Amino acid sequence: MAIAPVHGERSCYNSGVVPNFIVVEDGETKDVQIDKPRVTVGRSSANDIQITDVRISRHHCTFVAQQGHMMLCDEGSQNGTFVNGALVERSPVKAGDRIDVGLARIYFERMPREEGEEDVTWTGVDPDKLYKAPLPSKSDRLQRLQRIASALNSEMDLDRILNLIMDHVVELSQAERGFLVLNREGKLSVEVGRNFRKEDVMHPEVAFSRSIAERVARAGEAVLTVDATSDDRFASLSSIHEIAPRSVLCMPFQERSGLTVGVVYIDNRIARGVFGPEHLQALQSFADLAAGAIHRAQTERERDQALERVQAMYAELKNRFEEQGGRLQEMERALKVREGQVGTKYPYDNMIGTSEPMRRLFRLLDKVVDSEEQVLIEGENGTGKELIAHAIHRHGKRQKGAFVAENVAAIPETLVESELFGHVKGSFTGADRDKPGLFELAHGGTLFLDEVGDMPRDVQKKLLRVLQEKEVRRVGGNKPIKVDVRIVAATNRDLMQMVEGGEFREDLYYRMRVLSINVPALRDRRGDIPILAAHFLKTHTPSGLKPKQITPAAMAALEGYRWPGNIRELENEVKRLIAVAGDVIHEEDISEHARRGAHGAERVSAAPGEVRDLENLVKQVEMEEIRKSLTLTDGNKTKAADLLGISRFTLQRKMEKYELG
Repeated sequence: MAIAPVHGERSCYNSGVVPNFIVVEDGETKDVQIDKPRVTVGRSSANDIQITDVRISRHHCTFVAQQGHMMLCDEGSQNGTFVNGALVERSPVKAGDRIDVGLARIYFERMPREEGEEDVTWTGVDPDKLYKAPLPSKSDRLQRLQRIASALNSEMDLDRILNLIMDHVVELSQAERGFLVLNREGKLSVEVGRNFRKEDVMHPEVAFSRSIAERVARAGEAVLTVDATSDDRFASLSSIHEIAPRSVLCMPFQERSGLTVGVVYIDNRIARGVFGPEHLQALQSFADLAAGAIHRAQTERERDQALERVQAMYAELKNRFEEQGGRLQEMERALKVREGQVGTKYPYDNMIGTSEPMRRLFRLLDKVVDSEEQVLIEGENGTGKELIAHAIHRHGKRQKGAFVAENVAAIPETLVESELFGHVKGSFTGADRDKPGLFELAHGGTLFLDEVGDMPRDVQKKLLRVLQEKEVRRVGGNKPIKVDVRIVAATNRDLMQMVEGGEFREDLYYRMRVLSINVPALRDRRGDIPILAAHFLKTHTPSGLKPKQITPAAMAALEGYRWPGNIRELENEVKRLIAVAGDVIHEEDISEHARRGAHGAERVSAAPGEVRDLENLVKQVEMEEIRKSLTLTDGNKTKAADLLGISRFTLQRKMEKYELG
């Protein structure tokens, strides 16, 4: 792939020779020639050389041409940039140099074997020679520690941090494989298993000597052996005979209190004497960093567990109240609303929601309420746009003024102008008296115009003039009337698309859309369905009767349906259930179309005679369930893993596999 010089830039390397970069990734090799003074490398498509490996940063490193030679600069990447195997921050490069970024390689100008040089990739040939290379320099080790420490401050994902630490440990020690093993309630659990290629070790739970790891965790002292298969200390260990590792180094890592929380285990199954005391000393700092990261994760986990205990207590309280009647459902609604609005300036108790989309909406409303600018509320039918308009008025500076609401789509086209601006007596047939319009009625307050996208073009022009001049003229009248009104408009249509199609005035669109609120559809806030259903059960149950209960299966059906009619459709469904169901609402009581919609996306069995691709089917099911679990837990991976019945480590691996970041 050759890229022509950028217009206006002179050739930047060796007097007009275009520099060549040989990129090797996923078994493919390509030549890239770029005549620019700065050549960027990273995961983002904005880079000159894009590397797709998820292990590298969006903007990883940069080649800079300087007076006839090339300089390579790392751009603060987490996994580092390596020149001929050495970690660098800034380094000159020459023809034949190998630059490693993640699992990809870039050769500058030419590949080494063109000149008869050997590639140092591990092949298993003559291993005793291959693994006798000296320990990386103190400066190299310090750079790695600084990089990991920086990642600990910026990276919140524990799995990424532990993988980063493990990759550096394997490289630093020249190990074949490395394992990071945690002590969970007296049982060792593998959190990370990596090989020298920075790949996950297959079946890590049985790929190392658990007996050695348990001995180190129990005693709190490191184990170092030149050849584990001939070491008398391990002669009786079945894992040594099964795995047959040669060089093994296993060291504990501890919290500040001195408690051993796990071990770092590295080995080489081919070469003897790979590790020595100097490796033990060098790896201690990395183990300390791992301990710090795990301590932070454990603190967060304890906080989550405390929250789960509170939620369990709440669930128990809920069960007790359900036995006494439907009072708990209203208490639940109020509690959830308060929890969802923690940190908001105003109590939006006319709207129900605790999901993250609703929390973002509440935070945005705080800012909108304090403003006096025009507001455009966009969202599907039935999402509660008028409730938002009421909240803006009730908590704003105009709360003592009138709140006037009108659905523009419900007014005959010939009467829209008269309704908005009023008319004088005799101005048209039937105008037997003067009549003020909505703007006059809303003077000093708020005018809510719903379905504003249905407004006729000629009325749009007059509405724009009112917004600009802050005065109206009644139909048939000449006298301007001053009005002080805040406009809150709403629409379920794509006004920008209407502007592009000439159906809606562009100047009016931007005049009304000074502040914009996009109301989430109910399918995008499924976590709110239970409390909305409880609220409607309470609200619409006839006075003096006990609200009905909903079984978990029935609630799951409600949560699984996409609700094209949104909250309004859900409310109507609950009204129907109150009328037709018994004291307890079961799944079969739910409308057939809702039940079918809830389960229709999950086709368990194939049609007769159809054989489906098993690998693709498993992939689709796993991706769907992972997305569903993350939605239900608002992105909490620990809770999502619990719902799926797998470990957090396994969940993270599957998310990376399916690119569900």
